Amino acid sequence: MSVMADDGLIAGAAAPAGTRRIRSVATLDAIWVILVGIAVVVSSFFPLIDLPDSYLRTSDAPLRVWVVVLPVIALVVAVVALVRRSTLLAAVATGTLVPAVALCGSLGGALFFDAASPFTDAGAPLAVGAGVLGAMMLIRWFVYHPLSLVDVEPRPTIAASRGLLALGLVFVVNVVVDALADDVAWSMSFVVATSFMLLTPLVVVAAALVRKVNAQAVAGAACVAQLIAVVVARVTDDLEVGSTLSLRTGAVGLVALAVAAAVAGVGAATAAVDAEPDAPVEFDDDAAWRWTADDV
Repeated sequence: MSVMADDGLIAGAAAPAGTRRIRSVATLDAIWVILVGIAVVVSSFFPLIDLPDSYLRTSDAPLRVWVVVLPVIALVVAVVALVRRSTLLAAVATGTLVPAVALCGSLGGALFFDAASPFTDAGAPLAVGAGVLGAMMLIRWFVYHPLSLVDVEPRPTIAASRGLLALGLVFVVNVVVDALADDVAWSMSFVVATSFMLLTPLVVVAAALVRKVNAQAVAGAACVAQLIAVVVARVTDDLEVGSTLSLRTGAVGLVALAVAAAVAGVGAATAAVDAEPDAPVEFDDDAAWRWTADDV
């Protein structure tokens, strides 16, 4: 008769770790990052529309940092995480890839679902595919990522998590307001593009709700990666920080990214085991108020 134990369950798989092909959680996280990172880089080698120099990776465009530099950094960190089987490094690699996934999905989706873009080329559907694959990676990370069944995990403080939640919601509102301010007609193209632009702020919100050290590492890495990408794009090509090519980050978003990255880092560094809940009140079975069959 077997005894249930904490065998590093990968949520969604009922089989014990010993019967699965990929037994290490860190290995599975790193493999997801590698697959998504390769998909993002590959999509940048195909033209988005049937015009010259319409690639995401063109040398004179500021988008190269989003779809080449960030994925390459994520791939390097993921390989190190794979070798060392480090879930923390895998979390950092995942977060570094979030802005790249967001840009691929938003820009590719805006073109692919736009009825006014009849000359959409292979790069648009490939970018959308990379974005969807990246979204699946994040859904798995925050919904199906395993929790320890036996060990008591250190968790970021409730104050840090609430602060991160507030910053994430501010960032969400900032992106939505900036998108609506453009007075763009509602369409599938607009909805898909805006949904992917919300990827980083939603990761911040999810990390605050999950209250795990690795989840906050994902959020912190995503904030730092997007902050760097927006600043580089702004410096190299004077790209507006509130434009669609900057994921509608805006000035408020830049501040929210910087503060959220700091809060996530502090929350992960100061994580501690939650205090035991107060003991339940014990009632005296012989209390005079208790009803008995002899009462009339």
